[in-house]
Amino acid sequence: MNSQPKRNPLSMLGTGVLALIFASCAGGDTDPVIALVGGTVIDGTGAPPREGETVLIRGGRILEVGPDVRVPPRAEVIDVAGMTVLPGLIDMHGHMYAMGSNQFDAYPALFLAGGVTTVFSPGDFDPEGMIALRDQIAAGEVMGPRILTAGPYFDADPSVVSWIEGVGSAEAVRAKFDRWKDRIDAVKVYTSLTEEMLAELVAGADAAGLRVTGHLGGATATARAIELGIDGLEHGIFAIAEIVDTSPNEPIADQYCTVAGLDLNSSGVEAAIDAIVDGGVWVTPTIVTIQSIHPEFEPPSSDWREYLTEGLRRALSEIPPYLDGDGAACLERALEKQLDFVRRVHERGGLVVTGTDPVAPAITPGYGLHAELANLVRAGFTPLEAITAATRDAAGALGLDGEFGTLEAGKEADLVIVEGDPTTDITRMGDTVWVFTDGVRHDPSALRESARGKIGLPGENSP
Repeated sequence: MNSQPKRNPLSMLGTGVLALIFASCAGGDTDPVIALVGGTVIDGTGAPPREGETVLIRGGRILEVGPDVRVPPRAEVIDVAGMTVLPGLIDMHGHMYAMGSNQFDAYPALFLAGGVTTVFSPGDFDPEGMIALRDQIAAGEVMGPRILTAGPYFDADPSVVSWIEGVGSAEAVRAKFDRWKDRIDAVKVYTSLTEEMLAELVAGADAAGLRVTGHLGGATATARAIELGIDGLEHGIFAIAEIVDTSPNEPIADQYCTVAGLDLNSSGVEAAIDAIVDGGVWVTPTIVTIQSIHPEFEPPSSDWREYLTEGLRRALSEIPPYLDGDGAACLERALEKQLDFVRRVHERGGLVVTGTDPVAPAITPGYGLHAELANLVRAGFTPLEAITAATRDAAGALGLDGEFGTLEAGKEADLVIVEGDPTTDITRMGDTVWVFTDGVRHDPSALRESARGKIGLPGENSP
């Protein structure tokens, strides 16, 4: 991981918003107090759940958490007995685009409805639009989770993705970075960026205090990228060139068959895990988005089509499956390898975080993160470890664990309240009752209702 201190993305907010935050921090006596009383608290630190506690919120911050908290006389008291109070969830691969179009009309509300209070988007289809959305949410003009964006993708020219603006040299990388560095929260490297280009980009990001994450390919080896100072890796073994020799020109089924045949006991895999763990690099495996390619994928939300426009429903019904039977069988085996790889990284002390990459409409934001939590449990995490990955560990990867990610006095009042006990049944994370951002309460049902029929094709929704 880069040795230089990283810039706090919250420092990019306007001075007026910062003043409000600091005022909230002070928690003046006139600020209203909300008391969540009688619930079980999972504080996000990895500590076991604690029953019968009270969480006090004032001025957008957590004022106090504990079993013997005195509730002020004029506080708004919310009885959460039988429920669990947790830190707001963090989606570390939370794009706001799908089907070649922005989904700004639906995705922010859906993320929030699922208890996702912070979204990190590693590269954007419309960087300008995403920055505007981030700032509108921060200013309270649009309802949605806190957004951190990496802005434009950095890739060599030509990129395998037609709409990514590639660069032709290390000098061009630096020039592009210099145009964006003061407006973005992190940097995203894509598959064709060469080692020379990556070195230049990481050096610039390091000087600017920005983290760098990558969907790497054959042009830059993962171990070398870690040596150069990359902070995060997206998609797990599906994007580690040293151990999976895939080409973007290779048929997708063949790529999955390559992953399916991987020997996880090989020296190459061991070396990759060593580099990841020793380098303090986070891994966002995005298991759910890879699952979504399978012809028999079961979407996390049974009513996912209700969030689509009629035009998109028709378009999806006309798209044939990506994989035939043999390809689907390879994908199933490849996914088992991914789960095993994630388990090995985790057991060795590596940093695994949760992300969904919801560019397929069937991965409904919010619901998709609940599915990814269940995937981590399938990989061998305890439910409590999976929750910690989506809260404290993700906040730490972003360098913002001093602001949110755990339920502690002084932290941002970003919380989610669910029915039951998700440490005994991780699927209870989908039973969202209330969500709080900066101390403001949101009704998940109303949020989801506001998003119905709004995930669409280009020209059907937000520009």
